[in-house]
Amino acid sequence: MKLNNEIQYSKNRLEQLADSQRNLISSREKEINKLGDMYELRKENERYNGEVEILDIRDRNQNEIAEQLNLKEERLNNIKTSFDTSKKKLDLEREILANSHQEKIEDLNAVYDNKYKASFENANQVAEEIDDQTHDIIRRMEDETTERIAQSTFENKIRADEKSLENTRKLANQERVHKTQQRAAVKNYDRRSAELVMEHENQLMNQNYQQLSQRKELENIHNKEIEFKSEQHKNILLQEDKSFRQKYEAITKEHQSVLDRIKQKFSNQINSIVNSQMRSKTSVESRGDDDFYKITALEPEITSLEKSYQISLKVPEHEKENVRLTAQGRDLTLSLTRKFSDTVESEDGSSNQSSRSEVFTKKLSTTDLMNSREITQNYKEGVLTFNIAKL
Repeated sequence: MKLNNEIQYSKNRLEQLADSQRNLISSREKEINKLGDMYELRKENERYNGEVEILDIRDRNQNEIAEQLNLKEERLNNIKTSFDTSKKKLDLEREILANSHQEKIEDLNAVYDNKYKASFENANQVAEEIDDQTHDIIRRMEDETTERIAQSTFENKIRADEKSLENTRKLANQERVHKTQQRAAVKNYDRRSAELVMEHENQLMNQNYQQLSQRKELENIHNKEIEFKSEQHKNILLQEDKSFRQKYEAITKEHQSVLDRIKQKFSNQINSIVNSQMRSKTSVESRGDDDFYKITALEPEITSLEKSYQISLKVPEHEKENVRLTAQGRDLTLSLTRKFSDTVESEDGSSNQSSRSEVFTKKLSTTDLMNSREITQNYKEGVLTFNIAKL
């Protein structure tokens, strides 16, 4: 009955241990799942932080590119404004030159007109003087003689006609010279105006070409800078993405190694606990067949050696720690303590535990005195051996 109770108690104890181990395993699994969730959460946070950093870098690069574009647009607007200002200045200079040339032409025309009028007036004056002289001669000749008057009149008339023709030819020649000079001045003015216009147009074309060249050069530089910034931005993004992936892989490997170590540790602990429980169960189950638990008295064997006494007792290995040997003078005391426990479950599901212990004592006497401070023990093949030195 006691053995059955002890076996029942052992079974109940094993079931409790198994339940506790299952609970422990369940709690460990929950911890592992919690660690997995924490790992996933941290992984998401790291991914989110990496994406936020990439977006921040992208925004900063876009802002820098936008600022560079604004600066380039401002420069182009300034260049355009300066170009318009230069164009307005050139138009104003062109108008001023045209006005000055027109004024010069008008001045030349006025000078030639004045010269023509002065020549015409001089010719008229000379003609009048000649007419006055002729009239004077005629009057003198009329006073001298009628014939001579007629002859003189005829001669004076001829002379007057010749003078008139000569004056007419002079006036025509002066008019032709004036017209020739006027045409030459107009041609010179037209040629000079054309040369100035061509020179002005050439300057405008050269300036436009230079401005277009500068603008194209600035546009090429601006496009190259934009391409360089874009390429640099792409390289930065690739480097950041590569760094993030490397960090992510390193963290993943680290967490995986931690999880593997934790699982291995839990598995080792569980296996150790299961093996220990199996050994305990095997030990308890084997107690019913072990003759040691059926003895009612200790039967040690004592052997006298040259310098010591040897006391041997057959005990199971799991009971060797419960055996004690003491010595005093020539008296030996060997004691064994056996412990029993029992658990009984009632109908309401509660359990009642009981435990007790049995102590066996065997006293021996020797012929020689013994040294109680020099006691050694050894266990081999189910036999516990004590050696106690003689005095």
